[in-house]
Amino acid sequence: MQHADWIILDIETTGLAAPIHIIELAAQRMRGWEPVGDPFRKLLNHQAEVPDEASRIHGYTRDTLERDGESPHAVHATFADYADGLPIVAYSLDFDLEQALKPEWARLKIAPIGSAGFCALRLAQRLLDPVPAGNCKLETLRQYFNLPERGAHTALGDVLTVVDLLSSVLRPIAEERGLDTWAKLADYAREEWYPSRLTFGKYKGRSIQDAHKNPELRGWLEWLAGSSNAQSASMGYWYTSRHQVL
Repeated sequence: MQHADWIILDIETTGLAAPIHIIELAAQRMRGWEPVGDPFRKLLNHQAEVPDEASRIHGYTRDTLERDGESPHAVHATFADYADGLPIVAYSLDFDLEQALKPEWARLKIAPIGSAGFCALRLAQRLLDPVPAGNCKLETLRQYFNLPERGAHTALGDVLTVVDLLSSVLRPIAEERGLDTWAKLADYAREEWYPSRLTFGKYKGRSIQDAHKNPELRGWLEWLAGSSNAQSASMGYWYTSRHQVL
């Protein structure tokens, strides 16, 4: 792990509805668990409206971006040089990369930058399970583990908080579990996995271990495994077959 180079990335956008425009792009190059060099951070001016609901979260307005933002093509070109083809990790990888960045690159006719690494949120959820803070929202974990205040809901602030979380909180747990290479860590984060406490349904909040002595819960999991809903069935099957609750 100590020789692996990769990128932690975060973005702020005009919202969740397509077309999604990136308005702040920040990243930190990593080697193993440690940051290398200065972080990357740019504002992008798409000359697009920033809805009030998005602006209330991150504080950026169209006026801010027209004053301080740069050409999207120029920002992404500079980021491509910074990323240097390395795997990209984000705290919400599916949204940041698949729903926001890749469509923007296609819209701007820019070749894809870097490659998909793993979702840092999924890694945190699995390593910290059952989550002592109650949830794995980045700001919740920052406060719970008394990490430095970096500027919540800014791309650069969230990138630096992920760096802190990885190095101070997640690294010791990962190393204790033998996740000592990039490949092992990435595979661990990508594997199908469900939390030890149920997150929905009539038994929400119950430990999966209770199924060993609770026939009603065990029966509910068997019912879930046979559900016509593919996601529910996958979860039920995972609990019953892989978590050895039967």
